Amino acid sequence: MSESGTETLELAVSYELTVEDLVTAGKYDWSNDDIISGNFPTDRKGKFEGKAYIVHCGRFISSEDVLAELDKMGLRAAELHELLALGVQHPDKQRDFIVAALGSVWQRPSGDRSVPYLGGWSDRRGLFLGWLDGDWYEDCRFLAFRK
Repeated sequence: MSESGTETLELAVSYELTVEDLVTAGKYDWSNDDIISGNFPTDRKGKFEGKAYIVHCGRFISSEDVLAELDKMGLRAAELHELLALGVQHPDKQRDFIVAALGSVWQRPSGDRSVPYLGGWSDRRGLFLGWLDGDWYEDCRFLAFRK
């Protein structure tokens, strides 16, 4: 990881695959049942192959402040398809820290807004939803791409 707190890695994303296909390909030990194509549609088409960035802010931080930091860096927050591609191609990343995709937001029937993230515990891997309006712990990371 560089001094800036950003790790760069290669990632290939197919936006043509369904969320359900990508969740299956990720072989998670647990996944939130609300992480489905209907809740997280994408307007992106085709495929992407290139650099992805895992950004570490290193402090308790709100989603709004993370998005502002990414913007200053010329980055956009990852969407769910991109996060799921990370889970398939780099499955051990989430064993070390949470990786969130703030570019995909689902509004629950209760009105709360949630974003997907990858996390782990012991030797297991999971796909979770976190509150967009809550704060993220200092060890969390955020997947991003160049604008």
